[in-house]
Amino acid sequence: MKKFLIIVILGLLLIVSVGNVNASKHYTNFEDIKLTKGKLINDYSDKDLSKYYKKVDKKKFSGWRIEEINKRVKVTFVGETLFSYYNDGYTSMDYTYKMDTREVSKYNFSATGSIGVKTSGTKGGFKSGLDGSIKLSYTNEKQIEKKESYEIKVKVDPGTQVNLYTYGEGKITNGVAAKYFFWFRINRGGYEVFELTTEYQRLEKVRI
Repeated sequence: MKKFLIIVILGLLLIVSVGNVNASKHYTNFEDIKLTKGKLINDYSDKDLSKYYKKVDKKKFSGWRIEEINKRVKVTFVGETLFSYYNDGYTSMDYTYKMDTREVSKYNFSATGSIGVKTSGTKGGFKSGLDGSIKLSYTNEKQIEKKESYEIKVKVDPGTQVNLYTYGEGKITNGVAAKYFFWFRINRGGYEVFELTTEYQRLEKVRI
């Protein structure tokens, strides 16, 4: 019996030691993102999160303890600059930019600590059953943004710069969570879901 308990404890310690740290490579790489309230999970300091962790650090026989911080908070973002062209000459210049087709995931996921994000398969999300515990409903829906078969033709006046960039809105849900197994905590960290609601291109001309 003692040998069995020792094996179980060693196994649990091994699980804790190999927890994965994963992060989404999508919305976290936006050039700019603004929330109407709250912060992205990575922007909270350890001190900020301490009051939330206190609520999930209470031991549990099995399963997840969840403490939500923000739920579907509206965000606006600048995704990426597609082109930026300036004219420092004395005559107008014509500039042509050909658009390509790309596919954008409607949902992206990020995690801190030892909470894992699925990086393979056809559906994203979190590992170890966290998806069901935070009660979020999502699919692997793709938003197809077609940019094929047309070009943008712009006249760039002297002393001006033309910028084309992606701009849009979304919603952020985040919080902290801890998972227990036989009262042992085996995962702990922050989680975040970014839901894309709209994305489009914005063309602007500014003086330089």
